[in-house]
Amino acid sequence: MEFKGSKTEQNLMYAFSGESQARTKYDFYASKAKKDGFEQISAIFAETALNEKEHAKLWFK
Repeated sequence: MEFKGSKTEQNLMYAFSGESQARTKYDFYASKAKKDGFEQISAIFAETALNEKEHAKLWFK
C-alpha cells in the first residue's frame, strides 16, 4: 500500500492542520489576555498553545 496520496496521509495532514490552528488560536488568546492585564489567564493560554504545538509535532512525524 502506497502512503503518498493515501487516505491515511490525508487524515494525518488534517490532524496536523487542526492542531496548528488550535495553537495559533491559543497564542492569540494569550496575547489578548496579556494586553488586557490578565497575566494568569495569558499564561494558561500560552501553555495550552505549547501543548497544541507538541500535538502537531506528533502528527507531523
